[in-house]
Amino acid sequence: MVVVVGIMRVYISVYSSSSRVTLLIMATSIIIVVAAAVTLYSNSSALGQTIAGNGTQLWTDKENNVKVQFTYSPQTPIIDKPTQLKFSIQNLQTGTPLKNLIARVVIVTNSSGQERSFKFTNITAPNGSFSVNYLFPDTGVYQVISRTYSKDAPTLASFKVLVPFQPLGVINTNNINPLILTAGLVGIAGAIAVVTFFVIMRKRTKNKKV
Repeated sequence: MVVVVGIMRVYISVYSSSSRVTLLIMATSIIIVVAAAVTLYSNSSALGQTIAGNGTQLWTDKENNVKVQFTYSPQTPIIDKPTQLKFSIQNLQTGTPLKNLIARVVIVTNSSGQERSFKFTNITAPNGSFSVNYLFPDTGVYQVISRTYSKDAPTLASFKVLVPFQPLGVINTNNINPLILTAGLVGIAGAIAVVTFFVIMRKRTKNKKV
């Protein structure tokens, strides 16, 4: 990526006098920036506290000696595609899963300008772990609130999920080989460079005739 951008900068310095060249270079830059943004989004972790750098969010309840671990899959949610939200409720000190829990999950967002919520209720978690599938309708930040009930005390936890803008439609960039993505970007830049070269040569030929 850096090499391609460097080549295009040199190209601009040599042929900056041509308006067509400038427009083509701008188009190339926009394509590269958009593709880079998609890549960054695909690698970004969820908002909030994370552990081990794997996108796991942790909520601790010191009063009730409980911790809640939250993950979701895929790590880059796709609009109108199922995303699995996974919860693990454990003893804060020992890490032992709590048993025989009843849970509910509420998902809240105002991504469309109006606050909306969706609820999952009466979820059983005999071994302290449970999951739900949710289809995120829009891009934006979603708040995922879980409430678990045990024989001791209820535990409330809150997490965030980022659903990024997806300029490539419903393509999950996590499944794209980075080498293929890089090759595609280089190919696009190369194709535009070839077209730019022919435009310059054609313009020079016309100037010589004049």
